[in-house]
Amino acid sequence: MKFISLIVAVALSPFLLAETRVGKVIINPLDVYSDAEAGHGAFYRLADKLHIETRPSIIRKFVLFREGDVYRPERLAETERNLRALHFIKSASVTASEPHDGVVDITVTTQDAWSIAPETNAGNKGGETTYGANITDTNLLGLGKEVSVQWDKSVDRTRAGIDYQDPALNAQFWSAHLAYGSTSDGNDQRIQVRRPFYSFSTPWSADFSFIGYRQNDRLFDQGLTVARFRHTHHLLTASYGLAVNPNDDVANRFTGGVRFVNDTFDTLPQHEYRYVFARYDHVDNDFIKLNFVNKDLRYEDFNLGRQLSLETAVSPRAIGAKTNSAYARIAAADGKRLDESSFVMPVIAMESRFDGGPQNTIVSASATYVHRFDTNHPQATVARVVVNRGWRLDPELQFFADGMTGLRAYRLHSFAGNRAFIANFEHRLYLGREIAQLASPGIVAFIDTGNATSRGNLLALKTDVGIGLRIGLPRTPKNLLRIDVGYALNRDPRERRGLLITFGSGQAF
Repeated sequence: MKFISLIVAVALSPFLLAETRVGKVIINPLDVYSDAEAGHGAFYRLADKLHIETRPSIIRKFVLFREGDVYRPERLAETERNLRALHFIKSASVTASEPHDGVVDITVTTQDAWSIAPETNAGNKGGETTYGANITDTNLLGLGKEVSVQWDKSVDRTRAGIDYQDPALNAQFWSAHLAYGSTSDGNDQRIQVRRPFYSFSTPWSADFSFIGYRQNDRLFDQGLTVARFRHTHHLLTASYGLAVNPNDDVANRFTGGVRFVNDTFDTLPQHEYRYVFARYDHVDNDFIKLNFVNKDLRYEDFNLGRQLSLETAVSPRAIGAKTNSAYARIAAADGKRLDESSFVMPVIAMESRFDGGPQNTIVSASATYVHRFDTNHPQATVARVVVNRGWRLDPELQFFADGMTGLRAYRLHSFAGNRAFIANFEHRLYLGREIAQLASPGIVAFIDTGNATSRGNLLALKTDVGIGLRIGLPRTPKNLLRIDVGYALNRDPRERRGLLITFGSGQAF
């Protein structure tokens, strides 16, 4: 009997060992409103007619497998995450059929977000009002390309600019980002062409980028401007990366390149470095997928896997630097899954320049806690702690605790220094569905506390409490509007306290 079983096993072994392959790959792009949703009224049918649907060939560029490849479920999940991260995609799912004839067929279903609309932007953070107008198409002609023409008045300057982004220049995952802006105090420009590590199994990456700007900056103390200076910044980077034994579970990558940094000021010392750098990155694949955390109905992906980044660089006179100097940075993160809908994510990073001793040494640490409740109306408790500490900082650098960095009821630049601490706690209650297939409201209650200083007691904390309104717009790239009413329990350096209303897009932290 054993002999017969052995013969049968040997005879069937080629079939038992054969790997399941990918059969048909079906691309199923949906409009802003599906057929069932568009059936609810003429408005929705008109919206679909005015919107150019994403072309299947564009979606296929982001698919990490092809017909005939070995079937790997991890590639399906990663493809779904990559698609979900695109601005012009509202939702994405990648599903496999039951195996048949040694293959599985895979269906990639995406639903578009509304891509083109003129917008008027308004916001208020820390008592400072911003506004502007722009017209953006995040999915030009259904090709996935983003073009934006903007005019904005921010806290520090007004800007008129144009921005172009292409997340998929070709089927090899090359992307591009071009931007230029003319500002009230200078200009800014960006050029980037890159092939990132777009998946855990990506064998190589490449990057070329240039970022430059010219603007007026300020330093603050006790909420007041104490210095003004002209700042011109140029950053040129070129790099190439290789993955060691690329696979779907863990990534170990080595990247090398050059980074030229030039910062000039009219009243401060100049920084000019020509770095040759090497970096090692380790990332584990351990994602959790949740909605009703930061983006209302839309799902987000949080990687809880262990991450480590080590970088070292030298800036020698041999390639034109004024002095021999060096730079080092280490960063680590390791999330902990508490259950299927809650986690904690701690992150720590340290960097320093070595130029006649350690200079501009910065230690940053943060921890984020998320607990998602599955109730009739979805709820989430989100908390965050951030600590920044600097030693021998470059004179143009400061850390802040204010309405921009998390203390919602305190005015901009209220607290500044070489040390900062911010803690936020927010409980979010969502309606859980769209009203008229357009918006999904929610409410929040929050507590913020923190401080920033160079000379005083960092733990002399400033606290605010408040409530807020969230309006989810899941079918638009912006996807969330925020209004918060906070009450400052402590006085700021200018003896101000009390109510402050802030509003803008996206969550406060």
